[in-house]
Amino acid sequence: MSSRLRRFARLVTALAVASGYLALHLLISAGTGTGRDAGVAGTAALVSGMVALALLGPALWLRRRRRSGAAELVRVVSRYVPPRRPWQRALRVVNSFGLVLLGGGFYAVDASERDGHKMSLEMQSLLLLVGLGALLAGLLIVRRTRPYAARPAARELLLDGRRPVLYLRSFGDDESAAEVDDGADINLHTREEQLAAALGAIGPVIAVGRPGERLPHLGAARFYLPLDDWQPTVLRLMELSQAVVLRLGQGDGLWWEVERARSTQPAGKLILLVPGGGPSDLLARLNEHLPAPVPSEGPGGTGHWISTVVVFEDDWTPRAFPVGLRRKGWRGWSTNAAIGAVETPTAEVARAVRNALTSVGRRRRAMVWRSRFALQAAFMTGYGLAVGLALAGWLGYRALQAAGFR
Repeated sequence: MSSRLRRFARLVTALAVASGYLALHLLISAGTGTGRDAGVAGTAALVSGMVALALLGPALWLRRRRRSGAAELVRVVSRYVPPRRPWQRALRVVNSFGLVLLGGGFYAVDASERDGHKMSLEMQSLLLLVGLGALLAGLLIVRRTRPYAARPAARELLLDGRRPVLYLRSFGDDESAAEVDDGADINLHTREEQLAAALGAIGPVIAVGRPGERLPHLGAARFYLPLDDWQPTVLRLMELSQAVVLRLGQGDGLWWEVERARSTQPAGKLILLVPGGGPSDLLARLNEHLPAPVPSEGPGGTGHWISTVVVFEDDWTPRAFPVGLRRKGWRGWSTNAAIGAVETPTAEVARAVRNALTSVGRRRRAMVWRSRFALQAAFMTGYGLAVGLALAGWLGYRALQAAGFR
């Protein structure tokens, strides 16, 4: 699928979701209003609901077109994705139920505060208590079931349709990437999830899973390669990917990947992440594989799990961008301490990646926004599911009314 058609598909999907949300909001207004205002809100809700359903067909057709572009990648990766067992599918359904409780509870609490003046005290208190109960139950369910509901790599590629981002790292570094950054009121999403969301501005993020792990780490979609024959598949996926993001660390396998990416791939595909607080010899070891040494741009990554982002110009000239520093026009680098908005360390990593890519002519404006949005992904997904179920139920009820059933 071309980039223009992909943008059109996103627009159609966004319009369908917005129409559904408007229909639900108007439906609630009709239920709490009286007289003529309630009738007008109900009619507007019906129109918005019909628009959402009308856009659903084109959105699904465009989604199918998008999937067709990932056929070869899916064939390569699907051989290394373990089949889902029935109990895993059941837990995915439980996870969806938890997300509905989470999103519906959040909306109920918000509605009790926003529209409480239109309700009786008893109704407002009931809505608040039910919302808090659903919110707490949904949070507990989602925390327990999210790893079981993680999409495997083949499924992620099929749903997205774009060429992927291949994320390579030492398996021993997964623990630090699985930590949760401060920044959201209720923290659910890990550093790797935020990083994968940011890199999603380029394409879906896939990674080789650690052999023998019981549950996949959340973030990049996993697939599992045999221990004795993993190199050919990694090389093939490097060729098929839009970008190769490589987090430096220890291990001969990782440095084999650095050497092969350097010798077989275009310079523009490689993005290196240098960990913070790690061994000081990583850059020195990296320079052994490069025609020119990585420049030093000053200290970066204080308090960050990634300290520096390295990208390359077409002639393999490296450019280093410290994490936690921010470009301000012609003045160059300045600290981010004066920024009023609270940002997570991973959002700063996303900013450094964005600035690094921009410096070599590869703009990805949405990276920081995507990383921030990832903190609320569970709430927004649950809210969308709750809105969809409520809208479908209400439209079904109106259809029964129109058919003469009460």
